[in-house]
Amino acid sequence: MKILVVDDSIVYRTQIVKLLRDNLPEADFVTAGDGVAGLTKFIEEKPDVTLLDLLMPGMNGQEVLKKIKEISPEARVIVLTADIQKFIEAEVRELGAWTFVHKPITREKAKQVAQLIKGA
Repeated sequence: MKILVVDDSIVYRTQIVKLLRDNLPEADFVTAGDGVAGLTKFIEEKPDVTLLDLLMPGMNGQEVLKKIKEISPEARVIVLTADIQKFIEAEVRELGAWTFVHKPITREKAKQVAQLIKGA
């Protein structure tokens, strides 16, 4: 299983990979530090699941999600964000997000995300 993590914070990318690897030791992780790099990695790597931050400079998460869904409508994208506004959550669900997870990602949230991924 291949998982792509797209977030502009290297600290956060490292943290989410570590927490998920604890629950998904068999997974291969690929990372990207911005939306353009994330979209490129998605095309090149064809991940089973993408974890995508919304608030990034340049191409933001909504734009990346829209492009991913144009390329691969069945893509499983988990949106991660610190923004808790309900209309943002509704917007990304409408764009085709698989699920929505609020930052920060704790061990418990990582375990829930891992269970969701395993069940897919």
